[in-house]
Amino acid sequence: MLPGAAEGSKTTTRLMPGVTYTKEVRWVRGGPVVTHVIAGPKPGGLWALRPVLSGGTVLGREPLTSIQRSLSGRATIAGVNGDYFNTERGNPSGILLRDGVLDARPNSRRSSLGVAFDGTLHVRRLAYSGTWQVDGFRAHRLEEFNHVLLNPPGVGLFTPTWGGRTPERRSALDVVLAGLPPVMANGYQTARVVRFERGGGTNVPAGGAVLQALGSWRQVVRAEARAGRSLTIHAGLSPLWADVADAIGGGPVLVRRGRAIFRAREEFTSAQLVPRHPRTAVGQLATGRVILVAVDGRSGASYGLRTWELALEMMRLGAVTAMSFDGGGSTTLAFDRRVLNVPSDGAERPLADGLFLLFYGAYAPPPRHRVFSPNGDGVLDVQRLRARVVRRSHVRVSVLGPTGRVHWSHAGWTRPRTLVYDLAERRIADGRWRWVVESEDGAGRRSRMQRTFLVNKTLGHLRLGRRRVAARRPLDVSVVLTRPARLRVTIRRRSDDALVRVLKAGAARPGALRFHWNVRTARGRVVSPGGMRVSVRARNGLGTIGLQRSFLVVRAGRG
Repeated sequence: MLPGAAEGSKTTTRLMPGVTYTKEVRWVRGGPVVTHVIAGPKPGGLWALRPVLSGGTVLGREPLTSIQRSLSGRATIAGVNGDYFNTERGNPSGILLRDGVLDARPNSRRSSLGVAFDGTLHVRRLAYSGTWQVDGFRAHRLEEFNHVLLNPPGVGLFTPTWGGRTPERRSALDVVLAGLPPVMANGYQTARVVRFERGGGTNVPAGGAVLQALGSWRQVVRAEARAGRSLTIHAGLSPLWADVADAIGGGPVLVRRGRAIFRAREEFTSAQLVPRHPRTAVGQLATGRVILVAVDGRSGASYGLRTWELALEMMRLGAVTAMSFDGGGSTTLAFDRRVLNVPSDGAERPLADGLFLLFYGAYAPPPRHRVFSPNGDGVLDVQRLRARVVRRSHVRVSVLGPTGRVHWSHAGWTRPRTLVYDLAERRIADGRWRWVVESEDGAGRRSRMQRTFLVNKTLGHLRLGRRRVAARRPLDVSVVLTRPARLRVTIRRRSDDALVRVLKAGAARPGALRFHWNVRTARGRVVSPGGMRVSVRARNGLGTIGLQRSFLVVRAGRG
């Protein structure tokens, strides 16, 4: 626990197989702090931890849920915002490495997070050292890789992942390359020189790249990179990450080998590190489980944390390795296109990239209704059950009644898609039902997920005598109760849910029940015009079920 912290409320829910979400409210050093944690298995098998670029390009910017939406057909996704980024251009400040392909070079003055092939997380500073070389000439330094060259003279490379034209500069000389394979970190890829373009603003060709020279390097490039010649690109990273194919920038490092790092001495300002802000982090426990963490901030509900407090928080959560990401208004944690934390901007901020925990097994979203009441009154009559399959798999989906008896089942091979079953039978038994989804993909990897819902037909057929009422034209309310229950019938204002009148509160027997409201409060005052709502709740051994209908109170003579 952090110094000065007190225990508060804590809730944990299961999101998908092996993955949980915990929301915790605690008191930390004079103020409340709300922490959101998604915990998942060590990457491998049906689970993967991957960095993702917004829009698939370095210059792209999208809210986290939009990035998830674009990938929802491939996996079920939980994730957080990623690296710091240039707010004008959108490019991340550090490394972005996917499947060994370099999309953006690292920032050697900040930490990078790498995901090893065995699912282990590594946090270290990486240096970039690129070269370009025309056949028959010596190698030259490649100053930048998918980043604007800020301090000419020099040469930079822009690949199709850049996502736009090269920077426009009057003194720029662009060399258009064709036939360049994806640039692998620490690899050597060869392309063919096509032509020169002056002044920048060059479209980066698919399957190629653009080499941009500034200052005195223009003469070198013009002399060596003639059309038709072969040119080799090398994007070196050191120290060498031989077992890492995916990496993302961020920083500072928070926990190393189980110990909190309070002074990482990375390139961050005191304004970024010292004040209490919303914070985002990723960590790995000794068991290999991964945690994605978002701390709300900049509000009375949650003050946020300082960076050194975030390091202690990650240790409290059990992390033996941890790194921070961009915070403030960027701090976002989402699952299946739904934001779970409270972004301090009041809405999601468009981001450069994110770190996602992906699940490739079958996933069962929550049923349409937590409580389902198929009694023919047109309300809660149809329960929609879904199962999302993202890989070709053999799937079995089943609906099980309260006794465990199979009500409906289907099995067979299916392509990636969402299976849907609508349960609407009126004669099914009351009680707790289960929706069970099981799958096995072509590699023999199995998954199973279960959702529960309640069938409760205690209450139904809520009817109003009229939809517009006045002092001289009162309201009649009727409802059907199928078994004994504690019943509460109230009139509330729609605008603020304020209680206006209680029509019934207590035990009720089965049957058709009727209630009368004289359009007055409990003190006998005529209710002023406005939108109202009848709310009926019945509670018994099956649980609680509620119904409501809206109506309008109008001035006398207009009912």
